Amino acid sequence: MTNELDVRLRPVERDDLVFLRDLANDPAVRANVVGWDWPLSLAGQIRWFESGGDDSRTRRFIVEGDGVPLGLTGLWDIDWRNRTALSALKLGGVSGVRGRGVGTQAINAIMDFAFNDVGLNRLHSTILESNAASLAAYVRKSGWTEEGRLREHVWRNGGFADLIQVGILRSEYAALVAERERE
Repeated sequence: MTNELDVRLRPVERDDLVFLRDLANDPAVRANVVGWDWPLSLAGQIRWFESGGDDSRTRRFIVEGDGVPLGLTGLWDIDWRNRTALSALKLGGVSGVRGRGVGTQAINAIMDFAFNDVGLNRLHSTILESNAASLAAYVRKSGWTEEGRLREHVWRNGGFADLIQVGILRSEYAALVAERERE
């Protein structure tokens, strides 16, 4: 029996709105995400969903493991001319998810989609310096490169924190896939 879940990405559905509200309001998730927002209400989630949610520059996906919603990922700020996009990942809401490879599988799934289906050339993200799990999942396990550091860029827990910029190119992803296939 394997400890890994069968992780897949799927579009956000109306039935996911309670999960998404709870994910966004989870203190553990909020402490590790770069962006900040007021606590979200279900009514606000419904308004967002009914307004169309995504557009030509944004696509969000539910990270699902064995049929259970585990998180949210997507492509934001898609630049169609330069073929780049921001990607990010929020996991939580279900106990026992951490340490089972869900983050790495979700990152690999969004890279596969972005590079092979959408035709993007570069993905980038930012990670709080204190978020060791995300740094490991993106850089050590998924082949992203640390590209820079924004010093004291984000206000967290009563002080400023550094933000680490990471990115990966389509050619780097293709090399990782080829290496895995040789193993």
